[in-house]
Amino acid sequence: MEYLLVMSLSGSMMTGVYLLVRGLLKKKICARFYDLLARVAILYYLVPLPYLKKYYAAALRHLLPERALEISRVPLTWRNHIVHAEGAMHVNIFAILQTTAVVVWLSGICILMAKQVVEYIRLVRLAAGYAERVMTPEQRAFLDGLKEQYGIRCRVFLYEATDKGYTMTFGFFCPVIVCGREIASREAELLVRHELVHIRRRDAFWKMLMQLAAMLHWWNPLVWKLRRDFEQVCECSCDETVMQNTTDEEVEEYLRLMIEEAREKKDEDVSLRWNAGFGDNAQKIKERMENLMNKKKWNRTAAVTLVAVLAFANSMTVFAYRDSFHEEASTDVSQEMIEETLQSDTFLFVPEGAVGEALQEFEQLDESDAIIDILYDNQFIDEEGNVYPIAEDEGVEPYCDHTFVSGRGEYHIKLSGGSCKVNVFQAQRCSKCGYVIQGDLISTTTYTTCPH
Repeated sequence: MEYLLVMSLSGSMMTGVYLLVRGLLKKKICARFYDLLARVAILYYLVPLPYLKKYYAAALRHLLPERALEISRVPLTWRNHIVHAEGAMHVNIFAILQTTAVVVWLSGICILMAKQVVEYIRLVRLAAGYAERVMTPEQRAFLDGLKEQYGIRCRVFLYEATDKGYTMTFGFFCPVIVCGREIASREAELLVRHELVHIRRRDAFWKMLMQLAAMLHWWNPLVWKLRRDFEQVCECSCDETVMQNTTDEEVEEYLRLMIEEAREKKDEDVSLRWNAGFGDNAQKIKERMENLMNKKKWNRTAAVTLVAVLAFANSMTVFAYRDSFHEEASTDVSQEMIEETLQSDTFLFVPEGAVGEALQEFEQLDESDAIIDILYDNQFIDEEGNVYPIAEDEGVEPYCDHTFVSGRGEYHIKLSGGSCKVNVFQAQRCSKCGYVIQGDLISTTTYTTCPH
């Protein structure tokens, strides 16, 4: 589940970049650039990148100066902490919460998947009406000529709509174009050109990926915003490609055809998302028209380079991936010890090659604090080694002008099964009234059998 959250974070950051650039430079940059940026955002929602983390870390180690291996404390509170003992696996509360989140996430996916299956069945029924039809030689020659212009080699089928419906394309491996105009007419040529651009760019496949990303991250509002925008920017970029290097008269003809197709689009087919179509609803047609009339320059090399730079910068989110923490326990470990380990806040890790003052300090600490002397369950020890009890109900003396002495506070806690632990804090104690101020935690020592 944590991988999914980081994938959602990566996709959301890329979506944010897309929305920011499109909001600021909408009328200055081609829709083809936004289309490319949106496709990269889709990939970030779908592709986990944990394998990049080790390569980035290795690169940083080469760029940064070398330093000695140090003792480190691994935080365990918000990490999957797994203990393997006596052939069984034990997990902490964080792993249990993630399991619950996975169940909720899968429930949402099942609901959305059922909806997509219904829409797909509707499209299959629509396509079944053309299953037994055969292309005429004129239709084949007309289609082959346009395919050659766009460099399309895959098998494509072209049929005239039976009920004068709007034009659309469905299918991925063997695309089928249903044209709403008489084949070989000028209107049909413009419509089929538009659909062939969709086929060349694999737009139906990308819409399927977008739908998959929306299902996987159904709880993220940015992915739904990207889905709505992607459908629109995909059509705008396709319009730009079809009308590239054309005259103003041809653009006006294309715009008139676009309006006619939008009028003929049936309301019951609006929800079909497993296809690419020329027609659109009236709310979005204005944006497509404005985009075509406001011609902009297109530089593929510059666009690809800029998108690649933005994608690489966004890939730094791989450092948000955190690996699960596994511990191997001996065969004679007790259940109390396992529970105590899983509830630990940190884990002290000493690398095998650790040298220098850090290792010496750790060894001295390990030897001197092997067994902490406890005179009182709650006690204060000043820098000279004097021990004073800490009263649990002791408050601030209102008339004392405190004189504080630095030291440490030690709190002895008895656990079940005869074990105990001692928490050591930085502390200050008033030498006059005995008031103690507790500071940061220094260490926590657990004893399987209480020696105090």
